[in-house]
Amino acid sequence: MMEGDAETRAVVTGRPRHMLEVERRAQLIAAAADLFLHRGYHATTMDDIARCAGMSKKTVYQVFASKSELFDGLLSDWFAPFTAPIEADDRPPRQVLTEALTRLANFVLSERQVLLMRLLIAETACSEEIAAALDRQCIGRGKGALEQWLAAQAASGVLTIDNPREAANMLFFAALGDFLMRLLLRKRPRPTPEEIKGGIDYTVAAFFRQFG
Repeated sequence: MMEGDAETRAVVTGRPRHMLEVERRAQLIAAAADLFLHRGYHATTMDDIARCAGMSKKTVYQVFASKSELFDGLLSDWFAPFTAPIEADDRPPRQVLTEALTRLANFVLSERQVLLMRLLIAETACSEEIAAALDRQCIGRGKGALEQWLAAQAASGVLTIDNPREAANMLFFAALGDFLMRLLLRKRPRPTPEEIKGGIDYTVAAFFRQFG
């Protein structure tokens, strides 16, 4: 067999191992998420996660060195929609912003995400591990996709914004804050798509009146 054939075979045979590692990671994060949400972060052990995922503890530690590292991976996956770039194209900026806020609403107001928020609220105050994990993920410290998009619009002269981070926070909480709070507190039924659309449309119109 020629040397080139050997190299090609090595690449091909290496791909399943790489995919298996990705699948293991996803399976462990899914198992950990279920346990964290129902038992709490501190009450869940790596043994619990291994059993739930149907893996040996040794295999778990081959993928994640610690529970805090696994939690980092979980947060990174869960908060990915906040960092996914908002595509720059030829659509009107109001339409782009409306669609971006709608995607965030579908994510933030989902039942699973609300459960995560309750978990973080309940355990962060008494957990240095969770506070450190949130800090590593830069949660609450800007640099999200909405902030970056607003900064680009300000740089191009479309919007008059001095502080894109503050503007992003204002937009998010004006459009979705009331809906999120009622779900966290179980005060009112889940908002309908029409209610969410109305809140976003009103917020975007008011935002462009002030900064457009």
